[in-house]
Amino acid sequence: MSTAIHPCEGCELNAYALEIAGGHIEVMARRTRPAGLLNLAAEDLISAVGGKRRDHLMRLLTAFDPEASRLRRADWGAVGGCRHQGGIPRQLGAFSDPEPPWVLNAKGNLDLLPDPDQGGYAGVVGARRADAYGRHTAEHLAREVARAGGVVVSGLAFGVDAAAHRGALDAAGGRTIAVVGGGLDRPYPQQNTGLHSQIAREALIIGEMPLGSGVWRWSFPARNRLIAALSTVVVVVQAAARSGSLHTADAALARGKPVAAVPGRIDLEVSEGSNGLLADGAMMISSAASLLDLLGLAPSRQEGVIPEELESAWQALREDRAVAVLDAGGPAATAIRSDLARLELLGLASRLPGGEWVSRA
Repeated sequence: MSTAIHPCEGCELNAYALEIAGGHIEVMARRTRPAGLLNLAAEDLISAVGGKRRDHLMRLLTAFDPEASRLRRADWGAVGGCRHQGGIPRQLGAFSDPEPPWVLNAKGNLDLLPDPDQGGYAGVVGARRADAYGRHTAEHLAREVARAGGVVVSGLAFGVDAAAHRGALDAAGGRTIAVVGGGLDRPYPQQNTGLHSQIAREALIIGEMPLGSGVWRWSFPARNRLIAALSTVVVVVQAAARSGSLHTADAALARGKPVAAVPGRIDLEVSEGSNGLLADGAMMISSAASLLDLLGLAPSRQEGVIPEELESAWQALREDRAVAVLDAGGPAATAIRSDLARLELLGLASRLPGGEWVSRA
């Protein structure tokens, strides 16, 4: 997407129609959202959902000023592309996706948008009410994907989404894309305003709705289809039986994308949906290394990747001293055993039958 590209007036109008008809789409979505609704051009959309307010909405369409949209975008430091003028990644284009966005607004590092044949994009999604394990796992997986040169795609919601973005931001380069359901300039939820600002400054935030737009319930499954389309693999970290992240998994499968899940405790509601995906054939993520394998990425071995607090255990492992420390027992053995387990989670160590530890570098 180039800063020289502006959405054409027709696509701007169609995106504006989604904004002004949001409440009417919401009412319809409570029953069922007809397939293809997001693909309807402005007047067709208003006719489909406007009901008794149709004439009023048509007058709003007539009064629409595309220049005002461009100025608002420019004032916020954002850029935009559309179906006809370019600037939308091929994965989201009309020839690749059943419901491509009319307009894609973006702010931040545009180099993070995928090239046509580029892989390594991990959609990391899950429960808003994720527990500490779920948040830690999402953050850890995202950090390792970013360190290995991949990009983490998520939806800037509470729980797993926020943890995934933070993990990627912790890695050098801030390799994460936040896909939002409303306008880029309207942080949601408001408690994530700081994270929203950091992503716009250090990484990339994108969305299909005009700036200034709020969010509706239907905004989230609409956003989820964009996450699925951008991702090489969609990973569900934790999800209850009716979690919205399962919609992202469904959208990925509909687009021919692989779906993976992190196994969770069988006695927790927050694991029912993700464990169900595994039962249905989703690939299991048992470590960061297993996700990197799916993405075709190699674990990073760059200087500084090993957390400082694990450097001592890492050196002991590399110099074949770890087993001797473990055999000696005492506090040192307890400490290195914990550190080796963390290195295993990072994909940097493996425990062999018999208790021997080896480096995976």
